[in-house]
Amino acid sequence: MTFSPWIYSRMGVPGVHNCRGSFLIPRCQLRQCGPGASSCHNSSQIRSSLMVAGSTCLLADLKLHLYRKLHLCNDSDEAQLCALALLPYQVDFVKASVSRVKELIRLMMHWFKTSFASTTEENKFRRLPSSYTVELLTIYIWERAEKPLFFSLVQGMRAVLKLLVRYAEIDVVWHRHYHRKFPIFVKVYQKHTRPFILDPVNPTINVCDTCNAWDEVAHVARRSLLKPLFSRVRAEPPWLFTNDW
Repeated sequence: MTFSPWIYSRMGVPGVHNCRGSFLIPRCQLRQCGPGASSCHNSSQIRSSLMVAGSTCLLADLKLHLYRKLHLCNDSDEAQLCALALLPYQVDFVKASVSRVKELIRLMMHWFKTSFASTTEENKFRRLPSSYTVELLTIYIWERAEKPLFFSLVQGMRAVLKLLVRYAEIDVVWHRHYHRKFPIFVKVYQKHTRPFILDPVNPTINVCDTCNAWDEVAHVARRSLLKPLFSRVRAEPPWLFTNDW
């Protein structure tokens, strides 16, 4: 995970030094090792352990600090800095997916790239879902299928397309980075409208807002499902939940 100490220093995040791109390890993580210790690793092992423990502690503190900033700030520039500081967590969230999910994501990206009319003067203000939105939609569908390591890409793509047809029902939240009682999450969720996919890292952003053409997305997805590749397919485990769609 790569961070920019410059961003954190601009925001007054404690414990971060803009020195060779490195972080200051909090003292609370230092392990004492001396004559009275029962065991003592060599210096390189100690240094490695300290870096891991210190980084883990620091990163958790950084996220809390950023969430508090987002909750309290009314300044758009500061909010943008917070969002930039959270970008590495977004990348890691997607990278943590198994390889088969990444293949399905690439397939859905290709579908979005090839299934819609090119930009013209008439539709120049149309915004299709962002790449990040497509990634999160695909990850959500995979999780609904109970995270299979191996699965049919046709079944997986069919499930994502069926969800796009029902875009008005999309309501997705992850709580891996922020708690459901966290003030900023409560504030945003109370006012949310569908389709809604809350950024799993930045609880102020509904990634579905990047798109203003959901009706067109649903129409194209419906047409795709009528093609022979999908029209003769029936849901199989673990995709049986799509039968209700």
